[in-house]
Amino acid sequence: MDESQFSLMSLEEELTCSICLSTFDSPVTIPCGHNFCQDCLLATWKETYSCPQCRTHFSTKPELKKNTVLSTVVETFRVRSSKNEAALSGEEGGKAGKEDVIRCDTCMEAEASQTCLTCMASFCDEHLRPHRENPNLSLHQLSEPVGDLMERICPDHHKLMELYCTQHCRLICSLCLQVHKGCTFISPEEQRNLQESDLRTKLGLLDGKIEKTETTMFQINNMQSKLKDAATNRKTALAAVYQEMRDMLAQEEREAQHEVDRELEIGLTKHRDFIKKFTENTEMMTKSKDDINRLLSQSQTLAFLQASFDLPRVVKFEPHIPRINLDSKKVIATQAFAAALKEHLSEIFKQPVDARLPIVKTELLQPPPQRKPPRSHSPGRPPIRPYFQPVPGFSYMGPHPGWNPPHHTLGYNMAPPFIAGPRTRQDRKPPNAPGGNKPSAPDFTKRDNPRSQPSSERSNKQHQRTNKNN
Repeated sequence: MDESQFSLMSLEEELTCSICLSTFDSPVTIPCGHNFCQDCLLATWKETYSCPQCRTHFSTKPELKKNTVLSTVVETFRVRSSKNEAALSGEEGGKAGKEDVIRCDTCMEAEASQTCLTCMASFCDEHLRPHRENPNLSLHQLSEPVGDLMERICPDHHKLMELYCTQHCRLICSLCLQVHKGCTFISPEEQRNLQESDLRTKLGLLDGKIEKTETTMFQINNMQSKLKDAATNRKTALAAVYQEMRDMLAQEEREAQHEVDRELEIGLTKHRDFIKKFTENTEMMTKSKDDINRLLSQSQTLAFLQASFDLPRVVKFEPHIPRINLDSKKVIATQAFAAALKEHLSEIFKQPVDARLPIVKTELLQPPPQRKPPRSHSPGRPPIRPYFQPVPGFSYMGPHPGWNPPHHTLGYNMAPPFIAGPRTRQDRKPPNAPGGNKPSAPDFTKRDNPRSQPSSERSNKQHQRTNKNN
């Protein structure tokens, strides 16, 4: 490096921007004399204008102009710096190349062509001539240039290690034979060939293992793809099954809700019928009330006495709230089934997944409970006849399913007429036995109570008594 280059490299610190700490890029000079990169200086000037180095404050923004001389010096500095870096890298590469080259031990300049293992030195072609021309040196062992000759010297006897002990797996010299008595010796070249053969065998084994491993990995990747596809198909199937179960439960829920709505409609219809009947009764009683008020307002006594008024039959009817609910057999059975199904599923879901299927299979394989036939259908026994039989020719319509009849009927109590049927010995039971026919007390209410008799009979009897008295 000449003196001009050295002087230029010493100015590196002066050619560095104090803001970005790099060589100047488009350097500008401000009034205080300091130099900065134009972009760096503008980035620091926001609201106030001052020198970033000496803190000199400027009232107005200074006019910035490029320092052309300083820019030229910076460019020259950059060019020479790049050349110096290239030269240093070339020198380092040359040193590394020189270190790899084995030099002649005689002239220390030319490259060695062969190494004499007997002389323990490397020679170039010029200094190797005595080994080729002198018969006394023709017996020396020559080899390719070797750079680690000192490592081949026996540390105990300072002689070349020319033998290899297979028992101790180490190189030995001729003087080491006294210590390695009984050992097997071969040349280092033979041992190298054996190790190379062993390494090639291992290399072939590794190649086969690597190929087999790669094949296995490829198959595993294929199996992963198939496994993902199988998982997707399985999830799709499970989703379809669970969707079907949800649809079935939704259908059952709709049917149960519909049954409740039907019972509600029946109940509301009955309520509307009651309200309609009560409204009619109220209208009839209101009309009777108006008639009574009109009769009370009659001023003529004779007309008042001659007038008669009978209360309507609805007066005897006591208004009551009918007992109507939604507790029909179907609604109760539907609600009980839903609760039982929920409890059953909860018990199954509490079990592990692998224990659920046997429980379901066991329940499916159990035969359904058989209902016992009615007693009247038992073989060898005659059918049981009812004690009361309906009158022929009269059909009685029972209440509508889900209808709870009130305690009081509209107007008066009516019951379907029945006649007693023939009694058999099987139907007769002792009075004290469970369900036995106890004798009932005679009913004297109609005979003793004249009000229970019809009005026509009462008027006839009164007329007869009047005739007897006359």
